[in-house]
Amino acid sequence: MKVLQVFRRIVCVFLDFMFKSCSICSWAASAQLLFLVALLSGLISADILPQTITAYVNETVTLPCSIPADEELPTVEWSKEGLSQNITILYRDGCETFGMKNSAFRYRTNLVLDKLKDGNISQIIYNLRLSDRGRYQCRTLRGRRWQVHAMLELKVVAVSEPKLTVVPTTGVDGVTLECKAVCWFPEPEVTFQDDEGKEIKANNPTRVSHSTECLTVTRKANVQTPINR
Repeated sequence: MKVLQVFRRIVCVFLDFMFKSCSICSWAASAQLLFLVALLSGLISADILPQTITAYVNETVTLPCSIPADEELPTVEWSKEGLSQNITILYRDGCETFGMKNSAFRYRTNLVLDKLKDGNISQIIYNLRLSDRGRYQCRTLRGRRWQVHAMLELKVVAVSEPKLTVVPTTGVDGVTLECKAVCWFPEPEVTFQDDEGKEIKANNPTRVSHSTECLTVTRKANVQTPINR
C-alpha cells in the first residue's frame, strides 16, 4: 500500500510538471493523463477484460470469478448493470445477506459454496430468464477497499424446435407450407429449402411478441412445382 501511495505521488508530481512546462497540450494527451490518474486512484480496473457467456432460457449458468485463496473470505458482491437495486448476491460473514438483493434474483442465485475456501467466488444463476441478460460485476470488500475481479456479459438465448406443417388452402395451386418458430430470442431467420439445398420463395414472416420478450415467427411458402422433399 505504501509503495502504491509513493508511486501515485510521483505520478502527480510528474503531471504537475508536465502541465506547467507545456505551453500547448492536446486534448488527447490530457485525456490520457487523466486516465492514468484515475487508474492509479482505483477508479478504473484496466486489467479486467469483460468476458461473454451465452446460455439458454431455463438453464443454469455459472459466471466465473476467483480470488487468491485466503483463510478469511472477504465480502463478496455480484451486481448487474442497469438495475436500480443491482445486487444479485451479497455474501459476508459466512452467509448470504438478502436485504439488498434484487427481488428478481431471489432464490435463483448462489455461490459455489463448497469451493469458496479455494477462492472460487463464481455466481450460479438458476432457471435463466431473458431478462437476466446484461453485464455483471464481481467484486470483494476487504476493510474499506472494494476490488473488482471480473466483468461478464451474459447473453441469454431462447429457442424451440421449428414446426413444419401443410396448411389447407383454397384457390391456390400447389401446396402451402408453414414453418413456425415459437418463442425465440433473438429473432430467427426462417427459410425454406428443397432437398438440393435450393431456397424456396416464401411470403414475408409474421411476428408475435410475448410478455417474456421472446418472439414467435411464422412464415409460409407456396410450392407449385414438384420437388422430392
